[in-house]
Order: sequence, then C-alpha cells, then structure tokens
Amino acid sequence: MIHVKQEAEELFSKAAAFARQGKAEDEKAAYDAIVRRCADAKDAELKKLAAKALLNKGVILGQQGARERALEAFAAAENILGIFSDGESNERLAIAMVNRGVILGQQGRPGEAIAVYDAVIQRFENSGGAGRRAQIAKALHNKGFLFGCQGKLHEERLAYDDIVRRFAEEKEPELKKWAARALFSKGLSYGKEMRRDEANAAYDEIIERYSRTEEPELKDIVGRAQFNKGVSYHF
Repeated sequence: MIHVKQEAEELFSKAAAFARQGKAEDEKAAYDAIVRRCADAKDAELKKLAAKALLNKGVILGQQGARERALEAFAAAENILGIFSDGESNERLAIAMVNRGVILGQQGRPGEAIAVYDAVIQRFENSGGAGRRAQIAKALHNKGFLFGCQGKLHEERLAYDDIVRRFAEEKEPELKKWAARALFSKGLSYGKEMRRDEANAAYDEIIERYSRTEEPELKDIVGRAQFNKGVSYHF
C-alpha cells in the first residue's frame, strides 16, 4: 500500500508539472494512471486519491468542452467520496456535485442542474466547514442564475435571498463574498424588470454592509453597486 501511495503522489506531482506547462493531455494521463492504481483498492486513503484524480480530470475535461466525459468523471468521484464522512472528503464531494451541476447547466439541462444543486444544499446545509458552506453558496447562486436564464425572476431572487440569509453575517471572507455577489445579482435581476427602487435597495445593502472592507473583491462589488445605483435611474 505504501508503494502504491508513493506512486500516486509522484503522479500527482507530475500532473501538477504538466498543468504548469499547459500539457492537458499528459496531465489527464497522469490522473488516469492514479485511478487505475487506486480506485479499486481496499485502503481508504488510496480510494480518496483516486477521487481527487477524477475530480481534477473532470475539471480539465469541462474546460476542453468534453462535457459528457466530465460528467462521468465527476460522478465517479462522487461515488467514491460518498462512502466517507471526513471533512476533506465531504468538501471534495460537494465540489464534484457542484461541478456536475455546472456542466449540466452548460448542456442546456437546467432542471437536472438545479436538482443537483438542491442535493448539495440538502446534504451539506447542517455540516460545518467554510469550504462546504461555500459550495452551498455557489450552488444557490448557480441555481438562481439558471432560474434567471429561464425568466423565473422571482425564483432567481429567492435563491439569492437564501444566500444572504445564510451568509451575510459570516466572518469568513469567502462566505461574505458570496453574500455580496448574491445581493449584486439580486439588483441586476430587479433591473431586468425595471424595478428601480428594489434594485437600489439591494445595492444599498451591499454598500451598507461592505463599504468599510479592505478585501479587494468586496471593494470591487461595492464599487459596482455604487455605479449601478447611479445609473439605475435611467431604466
């Protein structure tokens, strides 16, 4: 087992080097080699390495537009990670599920994507860990976006409101960012309906909550909210 683990770790190092060199095919081949060595192992740590490799491979396939193969990789990673209960495995499971939802959305399958996002929320909403909670926020935001693309603006804004309700008071920077993004998206959604006052209320909440921040992304969102508020009178 130690020998196989060392081989897998060496293959991850090679994959990282291929990624830096932009050699996507070689990187995927390294992940395939890890999966061959580790996926059917009885040892839990080896199985987790296989899941990590599948997750990384799925990301590459998605970037290459090979969406069906990306879905297969993410689903395979989920099948492995779903048998574990530790925090790291749960976080990777949440990432794999959200990534699968993204691919389904890109394929024009919004209903299936939203079902995956709902599964993420249901499975992890009572779990700790900022990483898993960030994936809940991402799932809700993606869900809202898909509703918006379908013209379901009320449902879109409900998803954004859920993010704000869950995460606006959080101290964790990444969760604060999701709350700010949700409020900004909510303002844009109201703008689609020429509802100036409601749009400005969303932008005002961003400014009130985050105008004193020094975090670069939050400062950028505040600036965009201030700009949109200024031009919103020209709906």
